[in-house]
Amino acid sequence: MPRAPDSRFVFLVHPFTDPVRRIAALRTARPRLAASRHPQPGHDDARPICRLVLDTPERLVEGIVVTVPLLPHQLLDDQEAALTMMRAALARAGGAVDVVGLGSVLAVVAGRGTALQEEIWQPVTTGAAATAWAAAENAKAAAMGLGVWPRGPIAVLGHRGTVGSAVLDLLQEDGAVQLHVAARGGQARRARGQGLEPFDDTAAAVAGCPVVVGASTTGGILAPAALERGAVLVDVAIPRTLSGPARRGTRVLAGEAVVPPPSYRRGNWGAFYHLLATYGPSHLFACLVEPMLMAAEGRTEPFAQGRRVASADLRDIRRCAARWGFQPVLASHWRSVSPQRLRGRRLL
Repeated sequence: MPRAPDSRFVFLVHPFTDPVRRIAALRTARPRLAASRHPQPGHDDARPICRLVLDTPERLVEGIVVTVPLLPHQLLDDQEAALTMMRAALARAGGAVDVVGLGSVLAVVAGRGTALQEEIWQPVTTGAAATAWAAAENAKAAAMGLGVWPRGPIAVLGHRGTVGSAVLDLLQEDGAVQLHVAARGGQARRARGQGLEPFDDTAAAVAGCPVVVGASTTGGILAPAALERGAVLVDVAIPRTLSGPARRGTRVLAGEAVVPPPSYRRGNWGAFYHLLATYGPSHLFACLVEPMLMAAEGRTEPFAQGRRVASADLRDIRRCAARWGFQPVLASHWRSVSPQRLRGRRLL
């Protein structure tokens, strides 16, 4: 007889492009969405797309991924409609649910999880803590590979945002010496008080930095030519940090990629979701790992909700990830990138 899950989580996601929305609509049996270029999704269009499992002798965790068929600009333009669709998605998950996780732009709209939390008893977590953990670990790995850890310098773009500020906390805790940010006036004074080095703009902040972390919530804030040759951009920004294609001699790597443990199970539809969400066959994005870890730990307080992530929660997610076997990894186009190879490329 199959084991009943000890805990369940729901992960709410959305498509980034119209082609992806159409493909997802075929999977969820919504032919109207698949056929129309400008559909008006209804509450009934939020449907489960796959089942994910963390199967260990200690605990069986089941996750249901539910797609909210709104594009990023639709979510941002009408956040009340986004919240309504999230409610409908939760209703479609079925069964008892212990944790709710929000993916991508869903984690930003409607008060970064706070509006949804006011309506349900389950803890709502935005993925920001796990994303910051993965980005900080990957930035540190890149700096080690380039031979510049801990003295750096490392630039963190979007340092006032939820993820960017958490990345800085983790890097400082690990001993990073030179951390560059873009800040002026009173913001610059506050940055100096926090042990950071402020610069007038993003181009000045990244100048001479072999490692840059992109964590802006607006995207497209950095010209490709601003990165020095041989530099590595560890990017978790949505949309992406660069305003155009990376120039020759620089690397842009996924900062939120995570390798799951052998206890992770996804099935055929889970593999389909991996490809649809651009995870690739071997990786997860950290935002999905966060509710999975909460369910595995039986945790009732969100790791991340609202505009700031507490230092204690960042330390907790590190501990929980190590306990359950999740490991951040530098990745490019679904493939892992060895930090040691980065130095050779920079020398060339």
